[in-house]
Amino acid sequence: MRPASRDYFDALYDKSGDPWRIAGNWYEERKRSLVAAILPRRRFREALEPGCGGGELTLELGRRCDRILAGDFSPAAVDIARKRWQQETLSTRSRGSDCVARFACMAVPEQWPVHLGALFDLIVISELAYYLDEASFQGLPGLVSGSLAPDGVLLACHWKRDFDERTQTTEAVHAGLHGIADLHHCARYEDADFVLEVWSRQAQSVAELEGLT
Repeated sequence: MRPASRDYFDALYDKSGDPWRIAGNWYEERKRSLVAAILPRRRFREALEPGCGGGELTLELGRRCDRILAGDFSPAAVDIARKRWQQETLSTRSRGSDCVARFACMAVPEQWPVHLGALFDLIVISELAYYLDEASFQGLPGLVSGSLAPDGVLLACHWKRDFDERTQTTEAVHAGLHGIADLHHCARYEDADFVLEVWSRQAQSVAELEGLT
């Protein structure tokens, strides 16, 4: 299958600011709640979300992060995400008000932010990796590994069902991330629709980190 082009995504966002009906959708709302609940730490310093789309998950992550860099392949999506963040932080001080967000056009792997020299203690790969061609997909684990802080957490979440633009299976995507050296598998949730997994540089469980064992 040929990877979806930037024109493909821009055309979707030209027709609708929410082409996958993410806002107000119980499936998506529930999934974001599961993402938030499965994270092993209450707070993160610096997060990276390289497939932010229209920014709904970015708002959720902003509640838990000091800073977040959110990017997308599509300039139209980045513009929508930025405006959504600005509107939300202006209207509701409790969402994202303590988080500094940056938005950027980011094609993976070409524009992965290695040039910033920053290490992220949270990287979120959500509904992204199955769009990558084979070469880009093979390079993704190395990019993640090189950008993850010594106490960093990796979260991956992907739709399981088939669709025309898919170039990688969700099983292959998560198996590739599972192979990153020096990451400890923390948690996995799976249902008929999607898989959600978390890995960490730290071997301790949440209870161990909280001094409960």
